[in-house]
Amino acid sequence: MHIGNWITLGAASAVLALCATGASAQGLAASSFYIKGFGGLTVPQDDDFELNERGGPGSVETGFDFSNGYVFGLAGGYAVTPNVAVELEYAYRNADTELKNLSSGKRTTESNAWMVNALYTFTSTGPWQPYAGAGLGMADLNLEQIPGIAGGDLDSDYNFAYQLIGGIGYQLPSGWMLNGEVRYFGINDQDLESDTLQLKSTYRTFDLLVGATYRF
Repeated sequence: MHIGNWITLGAASAVLALCATGASAQGLAASSFYIKGFGGLTVPQDDDFELNERGGPGSVETGFDFSNGYVFGLAGGYAVTPNVAVELEYAYRNADTELKNLSSGKRTTESNAWMVNALYTFTSTGPWQPYAGAGLGMADLNLEQIPGIAGGDLDSDYNFAYQLIGGIGYQLPSGWMLNGEVRYFGINDQDLESDTLQLKSTYRTFDLLVGATYRF
């Protein structure tokens, strides 16, 4: 990951944390920790790119033609006020893709994301609690080896990532909350490389998630 991306990531994460913690000093007395797990459907967006031979002139116009995949993750957070929370999250995404113009069959893509999220829960008098938020962090992208071409899997370094979150929770008397969410997740251009090949591609997904949160 380039130094500039680290600086951008650090500054953006600090801004998210400061905004959340500065929302209300009076809310600290009512704050609480929580953990949550989630999973569901991820819908990656197709992308076109050139697949290049490393150190050589060969290249082919191709791209990702994705199938729907799955995502799951865990998060731990801190409710600074009854309405504002910050959390650290890990999410794993997996989806099959075909490479356009290549008869390579379906290949598997994987992404690991580490995110810092800020969430705002809208005031509600009932058990239903709508919320919205955003996250910044870093993520990678990996493509399974292409058959018939030596060089192994194509892997990327971690790069700047972001997401937008909208959801609704249903509060249970036991302290558990059931969640339903939609997300838009993206990674900056990724340089995927193997011993013999390289490509540059974006990675954007829409996610439909269900999960559970426990406050303690």
